Amino acid sequence: MDNITLTTAKKVADYAEELVAQEYGRKPFSVAVCDKDGFLVLFHKLDGAKLLTINLTPNKAYTAARMGVSTADFLQRLQRENLNISYFSDEKFVGLPGGVPIVNDRQQVIGAVGIGGMKEDGEIAAKVAAAAPTL
Repeated sequence: MDNITLTTAKKVADYAEELVAQEYGRKPFSVAVCDKDGFLVLFHKLDGAKLLTINLTPNKAYTAARMGVSTADFLQRLQRENLNISYFSDEKFVGLPGGVPIVNDRQQVIGAVGIGGMKEDGEIAAKVAAAAPTL
């Protein structure tokens, strides 16, 4: 696969929901899946998820897809190099954990997942992204 499809995005969102239910106590959250270019393929907000996740979660996935690294790693780069996020000239970029690229078996970015609304956003996104190619 070289790009995320809607079918795969639905499986990713379902997996995220199952993972949170099993390991994090069914807390409300949002999940977004973008294709390799950062275009939104799917957004799913569970009942009770924070409203700020409606914009933030897709932007986490977008940032991860566009930058090819997790948003946690992007944040570290911003801090390490003392960069202002506005230097990238993209108002959708987010420097908060919770966005992780999805890669295929050739280590090519084929999309990204964003998780929002929980303190474990980055951890959950990493687990979901790792499982995504096999779903």
